[in-house]
Amino acid sequence: MPKFEYESQVEVPSAFFERRRLRRVRMIVELTLNLISSDRTVSHREARCLVECARKAILELFPGFEARYERVVEPYFMRVLQQRWPEEELRFTSPYETVN
Repeated sequence: MPKFEYESQVEVPSAFFERRRLRRVRMIVELTLNLISSDRTVSHREARCLVECARKAILELFPGFEARYERVVEPYFMRVLQQRWPEEELRFTSPYETVN
């Protein structure tokens, strides 16, 4: 078969690919937490947008991960936001709020 022809195959999820996706989720969470907690130039609004972008990226990797995300990952983000900006409200004002 020539190099440019590919058979259409359904990708079988293997343990290798699952571990890779979980590593990506862990990396997204760690990078977001480190950026929010260490970069003093990040505003509260930007931090909330970073959390929302991380959430979207994680849910793209694992579409059925919403409940698990809220139970496992979201408390980490909320704790860092609360520690960094104790006077700010944790509730997101608008899901469509973006920062350029």
